[in-house]
Amino acid sequence: MNKSHEFDAVIIKEPYHNGAYVEIPFDVKAEFGKNRVLVHASFDGEPYDGQVVKMGTPCHILGVSKSIREKIRKQPGDMVHVTLTERIPEVPRITTVDAYIAEYNGDIQERLKKLRRLILDCSLDITEKISWGMPTFVLRGNLVHFSAQKRHIGFHPAPSAIEAFTSRLSGYKYSKGTVQFPNDKPIPYDLVREMVQFRVLENTAKGKRTEVL
Repeated sequence: MNKSHEFDAVIIKEPYHNGAYVEIPFDVKAEFGKNRVLVHASFDGEPYDGQVVKMGTPCHILGVSKSIREKIRKQPGDMVHVTLTERIPEVPRITTVDAYIAEYNGDIQERLKKLRRLILDCSLDITEKISWGMPTFVLRGNLVHFSAQKRHIGFHPAPSAIEAFTSRLSGYKYSKGTVQFPNDKPIPYDLVREMVQFRVLENTAKGKRTEVL
């Protein structure tokens, strides 16, 4: 959890522009391990996102914008109550299968690309998306998923497919709905294709029963 800091400080006028700031009363480098820190802050309870920096000043400072000063009705020379917490920039969420695969390189990326092509080739009606943080293939409901892990690629074809192909999975680690293909061994693409085709038939039949009902 990010540490929060709370203190009172005097608003100081920036000498060359119509700006103002407060001084940070602790060692920023020792606390955060860097000299420039993005923060969520507040001045007298008014929220503000900014950054703690050194601007030729003896210590780190945090700017107090004109709009904030107007809202809290404070000016240089006034005391203000400050809170701040380090602001960690959000890592962009992966939203497409292309972006997911691009996160990997070399042999792992090639394996993911081949799995994707194999799955999509099993039916023209299969679509894809990112769900639960991994490539998900859809045909009248979720069909199969795959995920890249440190030592293996996980293939997730639903418990029904694992049960149907158990006799051919003895060489792999598997559980109720997942089989692991180690990164240092060939992927049995023919077996994967059969499992996907099994799921296509299963979901298609399920869809037809729903339409009848």
